[in-house]
Amino acid sequence: MGDRRPLRIGIIGAGLVGATAAIALSRLENVVVKAFERSPGPREEGAWISFNVSGLSILDRLIDLDQIQQILYRGDSNGAYVSRHWRTGEILALAHSSRHVAEKFTQARTHRVPVLNVLLSNVPAGTIQYGRSVLGTEVTEDGVRVNFKDSEPETFDLVVAADGIYSKIRQQYLSAKVEFRGAVAYRKIFPESQVSHIRGLPNDTSVWRGNGGFMFLSRLGLGMYGVVAIVPESPEFAATLKWARSVGSEGLQRLRQRFSNWDPIIDQVLQTMTDIDAYPLDSGPWMKELVRDDRIAFVGDAAHPTAGAYGAGSAMGYADCWALFRSLEQSYKRPKPNAPSIVESPVPPHLYDLPRALRLYNETRRHFLGRVELQMALDRNESAYLAEAEDEEEWIRRFKERHSNQIWLTEHDVEAEFQKTLAGEAHWLSQVEAAKGVKAHL
Repeated sequence: MGDRRPLRIGIIGAGLVGATAAIALSRLENVVVKAFERSPGPREEGAWISFNVSGLSILDRLIDLDQIQQILYRGDSNGAYVSRHWRTGEILALAHSSRHVAEKFTQARTHRVPVLNVLLSNVPAGTIQYGRSVLGTEVTEDGVRVNFKDSEPETFDLVVAADGIYSKIRQQYLSAKVEFRGAVAYRKIFPESQVSHIRGLPNDTSVWRGNGGFMFLSRLGLGMYGVVAIVPESPEFAATLKWARSVGSEGLQRLRQRFSNWDPIIDQVLQTMTDIDAYPLDSGPWMKELVRDDRIAFVGDAAHPTAGAYGAGSAMGYADCWALFRSLEQSYKRPKPNAPSIVESPVPPHLYDLPRALRLYNETRRHFLGRVELQMALDRNESAYLAEAEDEEEWIRRFKERHSNQIWLTEHDVEAEFQKTLAGEAHWLSQVEAAKGVKAHL
């Protein structure tokens, strides 16, 4: 097949999903992978992060999962989210993993920084370039030119947009903007010893839900504890916030007032704190097609921009990376020893069928992601349904009526979905060949 150069892959963004993409795509044959991150180094910030069955199963294929297991917290409920009554703390429901799931894949919690450190330790040395701020991309005959703020452009055969919820690359293709959707997340991580004196503090991951919002409390492993509150706020207040901005003691007092008549255990935790961070829960329309120009693939929040998507945003990003890796792997035209040379015109510059790979990737992911986006819209209606309850007893009845584990989401098997996509492709090709045979016979 002649001499071909490696496939040039450029990844924009080196957070959790960008790092995962770098790990996965570096495993491909005959590729050169570069990742660009605008920050000067790994970001030492972030709140807690949830791991579901899907996310852990994918990482198990890419790295030594023991590295992750060492930093996880599952608690007395073996990783289940415990839903509690907003005022009494009574347990209303548990969202747990299926019984058949291996223990190492059951749901768990930790915080972002140690997860990112584990992922970065598995990225090949020299792959990530920090301090490289991307301005945008241009598709050319030679590939995709990536333009940088303070350095010369570079050209790639494939660009992977992993630049998050406010993706500049997505903005080149979609006019719809990411906007504030009515709620703000308050969050803080601090040493577990700070709350160790509180009697009755649940030893699990608990969420108190009421018409005024949500409160999540959990140990996070590595001696840390996490608080996340999601409450309705005005657009004017949200406009004063930036990502993970501290709102100080004033913001903490604002939060305590919001939860003053909730389960007393919540205020006891908040009283141990001196400040808290806050950020608006922005979101935008999800991409119906995850590829553009047979050259650009979108992964993670760049593809499905929603802050606070069931705590499954990172897992969906890992699944994107795995699906893209498997699609490229499947499209590699491995040279056969001693095979006669076939001259293609024009001669492809590399051994990957990129259009096919990106079709496989898009088909593997778009149906599942479309279902998640639809479920989120339905859940907004559910919140209104709960708020219309005439009394507390009716509210509890409605909550239990509508509560579900959503195992279809948390235990989604992206590899099985990829195999279905391959089978569908094979069936379609067989139908095309059969139609050609009928036409020739006629």
